[in-house]
Amino acid sequence: MSFLIKSDTACWRDFPPEPLVRGRADVLLDFALEALRAGASRVYLAFCDGVVVEVERTSARSAKELAGELPHMRRYAASLRDVAGTWRGPVFYLHESGTDIDRVSIPRDSLIVVGDQDGLAPEDEEFLRGRATWVSIGPLPYLSWFCAPYVARRMGLAPGRQ
Repeated sequence: MSFLIKSDTACWRDFPPEPLVRGRADVLLDFALEALRAGASRVYLAFCDGVVVEVERTSARSAKELAGELPHMRRYAASLRDVAGTWRGPVFYLHESGTDIDRVSIPRDSLIVVGDQDGLAPEDEEFLRGRATWVSIGPLPYLSWFCAPYVARRMGLAPGRQ
């Protein structure tokens, strides 16, 4: 299982911001840490300026430590559409209006897309309408860093394992 989180406020050109909350880069970093701890094999961080960074493993124990590692990780010019549009397995979008996650089977080769603190832009959601199955963990919005471990546990993944 892999995750993609997109931000329309955190930009790679400003990385690493000081403080980390500027542009809400902390949201992406905290999400990546929690997703990997929960058993994700990879986390795609999609920045506002068309840069994607792939996080597969890290020794970081905090957002600040991960911020120091990101410049050494695989990064390239791409967008949510590029990653989700070429994904070879199923794509799911975590959204409050989606189908209850308890009623959906999510295979381990899935990509799960999550918005940041502001959610995804309307054009990204429109793209995902034709590409992803919308799923929900409840009718209220949750902090993104909470969503990854919740979804991983629902899929039966043990911490640190795919």
